[in-house]
Amino acid sequence: MKKNFVQGGLKVKAALAALALTAAALPFSSCVLRTEEKNESQRWISVTGSGKVKVKNDAATINLAVVTYNRSVIEAARQNAEAVTKVRVALIDGGFPADSITTSDYRIWQDVSNRNGVQYRGDYRVTNSIHITTFDADKAGNAIDIAVKAGANEFSSIDFSATNIQDALREARTLAIKNAAEAANLMAKTAGAELGRVTKIIEQGIPAYTSREGAKLFTAADLSTPISAGNGEVKVTVLCEYELK
Repeated sequence: MKKNFVQGGLKVKAALAALALTAAALPFSSCVLRTEEKNESQRWISVTGSGKVKVKNDAATINLAVVTYNRSVIEAARQNAEAVTKVRVALIDGGFPADSITTSDYRIWQDVSNRNGVQYRGDYRVTNSIHITTFDADKAGNAIDIAVKAGANEFSSIDFSATNIQDALREARTLAIKNAAEAANLMAKTAGAELGRVTKIIEQGIPAYTSREGAKLFTAADLSTPISAGNGEVKVTVLCEYELK
């Protein structure tokens, strides 16, 4: 029994010794890894750069509506359906494809007013909102004219966009990287250092397209509604890191 107890004790001591050696080695290994991951003597600079390129808007989405009123909800809906059909037919006859004319919203509600604490119910109002999309922004004014003359009586907005921004996106990325390099070089020289190789380039976020110059919209009662699509803008922002010599 005593012999077995001694042998068991030796095994426990051996295991504890191995565990102690492992524990002692852990901090040392962690320190080596940190040294390998980041050289404290290495100098570097991190800068952001941006590039912007203007693009011509060549597409337009027009948002308008047909609104009808009647004491009878059924009659208000019927009148609205007739008016919207006339607008659609007129647009199609004017050269706008049927699939470019879509319904964006349809609502029915009753006007309610209060006088001297008494609630009065008025006419029913039916609104059918329509999207008209054209890939020729110069035709936006014509689309408004046709729709208004056919029965559209509420205009909400017009949005412009560019259908092809790939070339502008490539140019904006090039400008962003050049902008970052110029900034890094300026700061490095000012600090008495020399710019080394680039070690990291990260495009921040999603490249943004903004239609900065909106429409110049005049009254739709004119014989021809003048619309100016204006220009959009593609913007790219990058983060670049460089070594310093």
